[in-house]
Amino acid sequence: MSEDPTDEQESGPSDELAAELDERAADGRMPGRRGLATRQRLLDATAEQLESCGFRDLKVIDIARSAGTSPATFYQYFPDAEAAVLVQAAVLTEAWHEELQLLISGCDWSGDPDGASLEVVDGFLTFWTDHRAILKVLDLASMEGDFRFRDLRMWLLNGATNALMDLVASHDSDMDPKAAAGVVIAMLAHVANHRPGLERWGVDREALVTTVAGMLRHAVVG
Repeated sequence: MSEDPTDEQESGPSDELAAELDERAADGRMPGRRGLATRQRLLDATAEQLESCGFRDLKVIDIARSAGTSPATFYQYFPDAEAAVLVQAAVLTEAWHEELQLLISGCDWSGDPDGASLEVVDGFLTFWTDHRAILKVLDLASMEGDFRFRDLRMWLLNGATNALMDLVASHDSDMDPKAAAGVVIAMLAHVANHRPGLERWGVDREALVTTVAGMLRHAVVG
């Protein structure tokens, strides 16, 4: 999680990325209802395959087999397996950009900052656990410099970062709002991504949530 999640991502992913995620088939035509259903089956199969193999080991033939169709059908909708993963990442980002923002802004920070901090950290960890496979791809591809995945990753975290920045600014905190928000959101994402390793090291979920929540609370209310 190396990039600043607030960088140039106020209005969503780039136009180039939006064009690449168009639902049109490879020949430029818009699929009908059955075609869109087939496309969705292929996307669902892509997500299933990501759970059992690494991003770089993903194969079109395995995706097609899992979807009950052929590689030739897959190529009618996507140029390669990476393109299907990119669409999955975009769908996740679109669905959760605002949800992560509301996770922070919707808590009772004035009346119960301890409870709010615990709720945010627990929600972040749950989100990362539920979508771990695709989020690992966002991290990996972003670190490799793929601007398409980088844009999505930054946009995913941008809403939460801005919500936390506004929250810190609204409280009597001695921290710089932008710096505090950027550091805390990056920490949350990093901890969530590496939670399995921390648990193998002997740090259970409850201890992890309590510890990170204490840091979050301090950033907001001091």
